[in-house]
Amino acid sequence: MAIIVKLTSKTFKCVENQRAFQIHKKRPDSAIRVSEVYKDDLLLACRMLNESELKIYLYLISNQDNYIGGLSRVNIMNETGISESSYKRAIKGLIDKHYLVYNEEIAEDSQGMRLPLYHFYAHPEWVQFGLTC
Repeated sequence: MAIIVKLTSKTFKCVENQRAFQIHKKRPDSAIRVSEVYKDDLLLACRMLNESELKIYLYLISNQDNYIGGLSRVNIMNETGISESSYKRAIKGLIDKHYLVYNEEIAEDSQGMRLPLYHFYAHPEWVQFGLTC
């Protein structure tokens, strides 16, 4: 049996065993604005990735679209709380699952250092192009 709930002039439908929830995302003025993230992308990542892979996925997806930056092992380990061995396995897992894709392009940083460029996809590459796994 469906129940119609009216909360702060928003009407939504739920069933008896559900609970209602409301999201609050108040940010301080000093907060860094991050990228928009789509629910379908996050839910797919939750199903496909292990804990360490998901932590790096969330770290990467928080950037704006087309952002290019250095992938710092130490910074990611400090920000996410994963170990070095978990970091290495997670990067390999993200590559194997096509979230990180090497493209043979070279990125050059502001100091002229040339780095191999990996592309990060919110959905694995095979999903974006309609291919099956």
